[in-house]
Amino acid sequence: MASFRTWRSVSVSLCILSLVTAAGCDVEMGNWGQARHEKIVARHAALAAGDTLDVHTASGSVHITGADRTECDVIATITARAPSEEEARELLEQVEIRLEQAGNTLKVRADKPKLRNNRSISVSYAITAPRQINVECGSSYGSLKLANLEGTVGAKTSSGSITAENIRGTTNLDTSYGSIECTDVSGQEVTLHSASGSITASDIKGTARMNSAYGSVRCERFSDGDLSLRSGSGRVTISDARFGTCEASSSYGSVTATNVEGRSAKLHSGSGSVDVTEAAAETLDMSSSYGRVKAVQITTNDLKAHSGSGSIHVECTSACPAELKADVKTSYGSVNFAAPPAFSGRVHLATSYGSVQAERPITISGKVTKKKIAGTIGEGNGNLRLESSSGSIHLK
Repeated sequence: MASFRTWRSVSVSLCILSLVTAAGCDVEMGNWGQARHEKIVARHAALAAGDTLDVHTASGSVHITGADRTECDVIATITARAPSEEEARELLEQVEIRLEQAGNTLKVRADKPKLRNNRSISVSYAITAPRQINVECGSSYGSLKLANLEGTVGAKTSSGSITAENIRGTTNLDTSYGSIECTDVSGQEVTLHSASGSITASDIKGTARMNSAYGSVRCERFSDGDLSLRSGSGRVTISDARFGTCEASSSYGSVTATNVEGRSAKLHSGSGSVDVTEAAAETLDMSSSYGRVKAVQITTNDLKAHSGSGSIHVECTSACPAELKADVKTSYGSVNFAAPPAFSGRVHLATSYGSVQAERPITISGKVTKKKIAGTIGEGNGNLRLESSSGSIHLK
């Protein structure tokens, strides 16, 4: 009897599926009972260089591509969902795509009917526009993609990813829930913000600020401005960067910098390591509250390396000045410091619990103990201070 019921259930299910397929109704298995209909609408309007394109949709994606042309082509994909095929089709017919010229701004909007429960309408735009325009675009629920534009660009979505490529102009990209990918962008200011998603940027020129509350931040090949990278809970990575000033920090993630150069750099991790390789800056400040600090191939005039709970390892290049100023301190961990060969100045090495070792000839001043060495190397004005509350000190 049980076998018969099972077979009857399968037979009825197959029968229903066959009827739905024969009717041509697009049914989504994730939303059983919903009919889905779609149509494409094309609109065209003139748009001069220097004008502004303003595009917003409540639900759907926006893709804007610049080209060598004098008009704007808008392809709108309208999707309606309703309990029946007939109602879904009726909803589609009530949607109107409007292109409105207001001064130097072309607005793209969709007029939609009021919806009852269990019904929805989404409108996505694929737009080809003149290259030299300003753009303001947004979506409440959908991705944004922009490419080949020369002008001020602003893009914001509440839930979706943002991609920008080959942009020349001040750029501001903002998403609440989604990632940001930015490639080949040059502008006076480049601002990237994600409340919950990763940020990846490459080939960026101009003062840039990148901030993610819950995601990693990565920037490579940066130049021509100041750079700020922050993550509340993710890794921060910088590589091949030339800047005026650089600030990079993460509350709960590591901070890594490779092949960077600028006037000053400040790198901090609240709960992670700080790793620097091949860095040149007049002032270099590295710190971690709960992690190690490691810096190799470092060229600087003024160095600061602090850790609340972790070891510190620093290797200076021969290009460092003889009068280097270095302040290196950890509460719980060892300190290994390779000073520049030409260093000349005061030296202070001290630990509360551990040993002190120096491979450089030091003219001692005061009493020498296993935990403290103070004196001078040469007659210069450099100042080298290495301290640990609990760990060994090693000067090379």
